[in-house]
Amino acid sequence: MALYRRLSLTVKFVLVVSLVIIVIFFFSLIANLLNLRSVSISNGELEAEVAGRSYAETIQNSMVDIESAAKVFTEVLVESREHQTLSREEVISTMKSMLENRPELFAISTVWEPNAFDQNDQANINKMPYDDGTGRFIPYVLRNQGSITVEPLKNYDVEGAGDYYLLPKKEKKPIYIEPYSYETTGGAIEMISVMLPILDKSGTFLGTVGFDVSLSKLQEDADKYKPMGGYVSLVTGNGKYAANPNDPESVLKDFGDTEEKAALWRQVKNGKSVQGYTNNSKGENVLRIFVPIPLPESDQVWYTQTAIPKATIMADYEQTKTESFIIMIVGMLILGIVIVLQLWLMVIKPLRVLSEKLQLMAQGDLTQTLQVRNDDEFGKMSSHFNQMTYKLREMFGIVADLSMSVGATSEELTANAEQTGKAAEQIAVAIGRVAEGAQLQNGYAGESSLAMSDLSIGVQRIADSSSAVSASADEVTDQTKRGSAQLQMAVNQMTELKQSVDETSLAIERLGERSVQISGIIGLISNISKQTNLLALNAAIEASRVGEQGRGFAVVASEIRMLADQTKQAAEQVTELVEHVVQDTNQASQAMAVGNEQVRIGVQGVSDSDLLFTSILAEMTQVTDQIQEVSAAAQQMTAGTEQISASVKVLAELASEASADSQSVAAASEEQLASMEEISASTESLSSMVQDLLDKLSYFKI
Repeated sequence: MALYRRLSLTVKFVLVVSLVIIVIFFFSLIANLLNLRSVSISNGELEAEVAGRSYAETIQNSMVDIESAAKVFTEVLVESREHQTLSREEVISTMKSMLENRPELFAISTVWEPNAFDQNDQANINKMPYDDGTGRFIPYVLRNQGSITVEPLKNYDVEGAGDYYLLPKKEKKPIYIEPYSYETTGGAIEMISVMLPILDKSGTFLGTVGFDVSLSKLQEDADKYKPMGGYVSLVTGNGKYAANPNDPESVLKDFGDTEEKAALWRQVKNGKSVQGYTNNSKGENVLRIFVPIPLPESDQVWYTQTAIPKATIMADYEQTKTESFIIMIVGMLILGIVIVLQLWLMVIKPLRVLSEKLQLMAQGDLTQTLQVRNDDEFGKMSSHFNQMTYKLREMFGIVADLSMSVGATSEELTANAEQTGKAAEQIAVAIGRVAEGAQLQNGYAGESSLAMSDLSIGVQRIADSSSAVSASADEVTDQTKRGSAQLQMAVNQMTELKQSVDETSLAIERLGERSVQISGIIGLISNISKQTNLLALNAAIEASRVGEQGRGFAVVASEIRMLADQTKQAAEQVTELVEHVVQDTNQASQAMAVGNEQVRIGVQGVSDSDLLFTSILAEMTQVTDQIQEVSAAAQQMTAGTEQISASVKVLAELASEASADSQSVAAASEEQLASMEEISASTESLSSMVQDLLDKLSYFKI
């Protein structure tokens, strides 16, 4: 702290401003970077989720299509078995045709229970290339080196290897077989199978239909998605890779090959989370987002996994962070230089000039001034400094002049002291004459005091009478005000009554207009009823011409005529009522007009009375004011006479005192003579002090 106090103002300003700039830039940069980091992560997660959902939608649509086709084929086979419409060869031909039209499939299969297809297994033992030693119908139609071949299915009754057949048989519902490797005549094929059970109408299991999809096809579909340089893979419900374009060797292997990934997979399966960050085989932190794929007609759920390296997600953030730090440092340097220059030119430099001027003033030079360049605080300070120096020069000039004047005055005072001694003798003679006049004044003052006492009594009587009259006038004024207020209330009520009458008159006029409109509408209704009656009559005539077929129509026409007659009668009654209403309305309108005129005359009369009361109230107010002025004047006269009487008494007392004091003054005159001698000695001392002051003032330059 002591070191800081010894620093110059420039260094202090630079330190404080630099610290403030660094703090502001640092926190602003941190806030922006945190926001950018959050946005980068959100964008990465969103892009990963979009890619995963797109791939999931592709897989789900493909599975729905395959399941639907397999279901239709199953129904065809059940129908064929029931009516024996298709032979084994025809079924295989159909399977070949389906496989040709579905390039996304690798193979189509069907496995039937013993003698369940055509009750002819014995005749088909090793008969065809797709038969085995059991004779069961177990064809496997597959793609083999660009052509479609048929071979018998293997291991369909072996647990594990034959799950594609045994699981649908057990569950009797669609089963999606986990990725597995199957040996064909062309070699081992990695694939998944969509297996549907074949059930008759009673629900008895007859066999299965299977559609196989090669994992290479799933791999090709997944390889189309590369969000932010990442990849999309397919993970089955048991956590095995069905497709992984980033690491094809991991297909058929578990996703949770590390403890970290295994923990994430458990959270996904338990529904606690669908995303997380884990390290890959290279030690890179990777974002993994899972999107569930509910498989159609099954409770099985597979997942798409979108993986994006966190470094890729944060690449823009890291680049922006570096650029931001560079920009912050450059910006702080530029801003710091600008602020330091501005402080030097606008603050430090003017303060140094002011310090130099004050130092010269401390040395006695009061002629220093500052140049006023701007109208800011330093400009005002320079102006005030110039005013201060001008005032100081003016003050020291006045002091010098006064010192000279005091010296001259002291000399004059010495001379005047001598003259005052002589005048004191003359004053003693004049005081004797004053004593005689004071005695005469005392006698006249006694006579004036008696006369003023009589005058005070008469004025007091006038004041009492004026107060009584003022009280009466106030009472009359109050009564007039109350009468005027009540009359004003009557005017307001009459005005409101007139407004109500006017509104009622307008309402009656509108009622008359509505009655006329109703009459017109009733006339229209009457015409419509007449036309309806004529139409009903014509309809009845036409119905009678038709004969028996138009009898029902004639009854309807008769009812319409009756309804038209009733409408006409009702319209006539309403017309009669409306006419009465119109007559009553006209009478009410005339009565309201007469009442309105009477109300107008009443309002005019009350208004005239209100004006008269207002005029009376104004006159009474003036009278009251004048009476109060008279009363106040009388009170003032009473007070004045009392004051004059008291003053006369005081004058008498003063005259007595003056007579006594004149004798004292004579004695004081003698004392004054002695004082004048002392004043002469003091003036000589004052002259010496003035000379010393002039010597000191010569130090200052003004």
